[in-house]
Amino acid sequence: MKNAPLYRRLLSVALVIAMLATFLVPTASAEPAKATESQVEELTLTPIDPGTLESQKLGAVKTGDTVEMEDHALSDVVRVSIVLDKASTLDAGYSMEGFTNNAEAKAYREGLRADQAAMTAKIEKAIGSKLDVKWNLTLAANNISANVLYGQIDTIKAVPGVKDVFLENRYEPQVAEKGDEPNNGSASYMIGSNITWAAGYTGAGSKVAVIDTGIDSEHISFSGEALEYALAQNAEEKGMSYDEYVASLNLLTPEKIDAVKGELNANIGSGADAYRSTKIAYGYNYVDKRVDYIEHMQDSQGEHGSHVEGISAANRFVKVDGEFKPALEAVGTQGVAPDAQIVTMKVFGIGGGAYDSDYMVAIEDAIVLGCDSANLSLGSGAAGFGFS
Repeated sequence: MKNAPLYRRLLSVALVIAMLATFLVPTASAEPAKATESQVEELTLTPIDPGTLESQKLGAVKTGDTVEMEDHALSDVVRVSIVLDKASTLDAGYSMEGFTNNAEAKAYREGLRADQAAMTAKIEKAIGSKLDVKWNLTLAANNISANVLYGQIDTIKAVPGVKDVFLENRYEPQVAEKGDEPNNGSASYMIGSNITWAAGYTGAGSKVAVIDTGIDSEHISFSGEALEYALAQNAEEKGMSYDEYVASLNLLTPEKIDAVKGELNANIGSGADAYRSTKIAYGYNYVDKRVDYIEHMQDSQGEHGSHVEGISAANRFVKVDGEFKPALEAVGTQGVAPDAQIVTMKVFGIGGGAYDSDYMVAIEDAIVLGCDSANLSLGSGAAGFGFS
């Protein structure tokens, strides 16, 4: 079975966004605070022709490389994506920007959902059994993700309206080698974060989606109170009241989650259920389909999610002995965009690792929630490669 080109294109875009996020996220705040000439260095951008890049596409195999393919018996249960003929919402020409306020785009997407329900019935009739549907993708892709018998794939492909059926990849959490202990305190200076901080760009108002193993929501660096303290400092520097400043940032709130709840793949109940704090503005477990299991301690998938969230958005203030202290002094590190909100999308959980559709529905929800960047750190023991 071949991978769908759409998945490769979308994931390639997500990966590029993830790699560039460290440079782009800090610039998403409002007008910068004043900085001294000694603190500010002029940055020079060099245009690059994408056609000259030789990056390897997801799923591509270099000459001489071999990837071991797994054999399946006809009775094996496998996860597949059933690609339908009609274009997805984005492929139909609707823009990601302002999607939730576009009635025509939302109506088109609702039509795809109705079509998928009808197609599910046709497929069930063809295979003579109920289709175990896991996800319905309609925004970035028009796919039905389901568990089926391997021997049913050709039958499903023959159903009118089905464009293709392919086996989904399943990924493992990215794990750092033992002894690899990066110094985040100095790493920020290596990539120039200190320059943007000095110019007043702290990521305030940005939303960073981390599609990974979850988060330690009780960690000192992810405190909602500490973020509110930092925003209050920003407001004071700008001569604004706290409420005025926060209103200018368009922060993600329970009310704003409620406003787009109908467009989310996640079944969250209400915005208040998914909202943790000003810092962790949204959390959902896309593997176990639970709004409450976003922590690391509920499974054995590792703490890589918190590692990524710390690099990208650990607070610039932490509370020590009842008093807020600069994080770089108190704990030796802060995130690249310390004033950004975190959107935690757990795709590794009690139910195991992430299939293609698990992270794809998370990406779709990141678009709906208005996230400014998304990070994926996935590994594959079977294929022998990983990417981040």
